[in-house]
Amino acid sequence: MSVATRADSLVAGFARTLVAGAVRPGPGTVQLVTRVLGALVAESAEPPRDAPIVLAATDHCLSAVAEFVATCEDTTRRLRPSVSLALEPSLLLGRFTVEQRWAAPCYALVTPGGAGVSALGWATAAVDSGSVPAAVVCEVVHGQLDGKTAVLAVAALIGPGGSATGGVHAVTEDLDPGAFDSVLLRAARGEVPGT
Repeated sequence: MSVATRADSLVAGFARTLVAGAVRPGPGTVQLVTRVLGALVAESAEPPRDAPIVLAATDHCLSAVAEFVATCEDTTRRLRPSVSLALEPSLLLGRFTVEQRWAAPCYALVTPGGAGVSALGWATAAVDSGSVPAAVVCEVVHGQLDGKTAVLAVAALIGPGGSATGGVHAVTEDLDPGAFDSVLLRAARGEVPGT
């Protein structure tokens, strides 16, 4: 069964789903990912420190590439190392893994039109097969709110005994997660067909 088919017919075990977001300018994406993953760990009865993290980072990478190209084409701007480093999605997990001393593997997926589906499908299949006791999925989604660019980080703990829908808890109070196209949010709410 393909990953896309698996995710569409998935009965995922959501133990918890958390959301953090910001309108730009505001906290950077690294801070949002660190905040949402940190809250996920803090709210877990047994922190899943041996759970792999699968990060869906397509929107982040598309935004970073656009910023990189704009900087390269603008002769009045200097190309700083931070602009080119932003192209690497694994750096979004760096602060969290250092602060939490996270030793489990971390994966970053960048798939046009499907990183969220792939990440959710991989994590659920790994838990269902018994390859891992639990998995953390994190999705970074960009969108527009009131004409401003906004970024949302969504994290879900997938584990055995979780429910097919996990309910959603907002870490950031002033942002409506429903305005974003997030596979994790749709699946946690039971809006993905077959869940």
